[in-house]
Amino acid sequence: MKKWRCTVCNYIHTGDSPPEKCPVCGADKSKFVEISPEEAKQYEEKQSSKAKPEGGGKAKPEEPAATPPPSSGPGGAGASKSASGLRDFIDAQLVVHHAHPITVHVPNGVLPIVVLFMFIAAVFGTEALAWAAFYFAFMVVLSMPVVMYTGYNEWQRKYKGARTTMFMAKIAAAVVVAISAFLIVIWFFINPDVIYSGAARRGSFLILNLIMFGATGVAGFIGGKFVFKD
Repeated sequence: MKKWRCTVCNYIHTGDSPPEKCPVCGADKSKFVEISPEEAKQYEEKQSSKAKPEGGGKAKPEEPAATPPPSSGPGGAGASKSASGLRDFIDAQLVVHHAHPITVHVPNGVLPIVVLFMFIAAVFGTEALAWAAFYFAFMVVLSMPVVMYTGYNEWQRKYKGARTTMFMAKIAAAVVVAISAFLIVIWFFINPDVIYSGAARRGSFLILNLIMFGATGVAGFIGGKFVFKD
């Protein structure tokens, strides 16, 4: 049987022809290329999260662009290109060393606790748990800019910014998590009694928690498909 590789996410398909749509990232069949069994084996062995060149093989960190001699004045063309090269090098290292999968564990691990504590506090009126949930949610708000930057960087560098349904859904879910966590923190800070029985808009506040939790699950599910290629 022939082997086909998705050039967006490196999923390997076995068959006489490529699938109509990649089951991992949603790219259409035009993004598949036929590869040898040896190349397929290499990709299947290295389907972790390192960025790979088009021809396969082990990934290498992208080198920063050669820096021309700096101009005489501060902020000149030389200084600008040097800064750009340094940022390019750092962004490449973030992909090579899996910065996004690492940073995303913060909200993924903390968010279920936020929602659980909020609902326990709502049922039993436990003020300590409500404030604990608030501080956890605040931690999520602080972590989300880093999570979203590393995710965007990986999407651009590793997946070539492919605008497939799967990527768009993952990005949308991350935005929903960030916005809902921010609203929960602000809402609770302004009105800490919102979760208690009889409070105005209590139901809306708890639903917002569930929306945040659901969006986290969607983002995690899609991210898992990219990692495990299934």
